[in-house]
Amino acid sequence: MDEYFETETTYDENQRDDTMFHEEQRVEPGDERSAAMATARSWELPYLGDDTVVIDSESATRVGGEELARIGAAPVRCEDGSVRVVLADATPDRIAGIREHFSGAVTIGVVKASTLASLLDDASMAVAKGGETVASGAAAAAPLWGRTLERVLGLFYSEATRLQELRGKLQELGGEMAAREQRVQELETELQRMRVERLRDREMVDRLRHELGDRDNRLERAMVKMQELAAIISGGHLR
Repeated sequence: MDEYFETETTYDENQRDDTMFHEEQRVEPGDERSAAMATARSWELPYLGDDTVVIDSESATRVGGEELARIGAAPVRCEDGSVRVVLADATPDRIAGIREHFSGAVTIGVVKASTLASLLDDASMAVAKGGETVASGAAAAAPLWGRTLERVLGLFYSEATRLQELRGKLQELGGEMAAREQRVQELETELQRMRVERLRDREMVDRLRHELGDRDNRLERAMVKMQELAAIISGGHLR
């Protein structure tokens, strides 16, 4: 197998343009490196490989760790001092997100997915520490678990703060709902009082109607008696 690789890496001057292609053939299909190199080739972007890069703390702080994680890209400073934005999986939306947050002339590079994950951890740490530069690559591989734990704790504290704010909003909403419930009860009590008063008024109207009916009956009986008396008196005079 080694002899095969050595044979594949021996080229004349006219075959140097195919170096990247044959180099990809020596990588096991499906691993991170071959996927990153395929992405770089299809998008015509430089593949940084195992170059030592560090997070550009100023850019990371300006954009924010969460936003960098959302767009899946990280600003890095290369060995030559240039600043690039690296990603592991290129998509039109991701490229547009990079163009939105960084200068349109920024160079975009491709790294392995594990390298990008480490760089995003470094970016979160740099943002949390106010822009302190964090090394990436082999020099930072040993304390990776610590940085990851710190990032997780930072996210936990951030979520705890959000939950506390949400709890405060829920308490405010609960207070408003309690006030509305009390107002509803007051209105229901007022409505019940008005219903009682209406029933009383109706009873009074019915009683007055009954008394008026009695008076009308008495008046009619009195009129009948007066007519009878008048008839008697008139009959006596005729005799």
